[in-house]
Amino acid sequence: MAIWFMIRFNLMKSRRSLSSVTAIFCSILFTNTILNGCSILVGRVAPVEQKAPATPMTGVDELDPNWKKLSIEPTSPNADDIPDASWQSKKTAAVISIDSACRQNVDDEGDLKSITKNLLSSWRNLKTDEQKEVIVSGFTGLETTAQGFYLHKTRKFQVVVVKTTTCVYDLLYLSPPLTFKQDLSLFQKFRDNLNLK
Repeated sequence: MAIWFMIRFNLMKSRRSLSSVTAIFCSILFTNTILNGCSILVGRVAPVEQKAPATPMTGVDELDPNWKKLSIEPTSPNADDIPDASWQSKKTAAVISIDSACRQNVDDEGDLKSITKNLLSSWRNLKTDEQKEVIVSGFTGLETTAQGFYLHKTRKFQVVVVKTTTCVYDLLYLSPPLTFKQDLSLFQKFRDNLNLK
């Protein structure tokens, strides 16, 4: 059974509710199917953002056949409760995902460091290995490689936050620490092939 401890890092209230975190976690923790009745009662900020328009992308499963695309249905009527796309390794249970939030004034989201800090705020014993600027689809992004403790497990991850003119994207590679390096180059290849708008 593949276990995915990807919790979308306590997503900003202005971006998504914690029900998205619960939906993803509950759907993959036990099996790769949706579990009914798994929810958290959390208030929701009025939706002022939406997902990025669908753009053609090369899926992780197309780059490596040892990965499978996850099909996660929302557990609430809001389509923004799930990532835009997610994949999981059949070998290591590592996860790669992409998520977006678009709004009229994306500058209100703050700078890349504050967005990243907010995304990582729910991790315990967080140790950042490296943080640096990267270019993704011609836009400046902030790449953070770190390790932390969440839901009784230590995980290592690389997250890239990118602000375009209308959207904020977060790209995630999450892995058990021992196999982190195994698919890191695959995540970076996926990132480098994106065409974010």
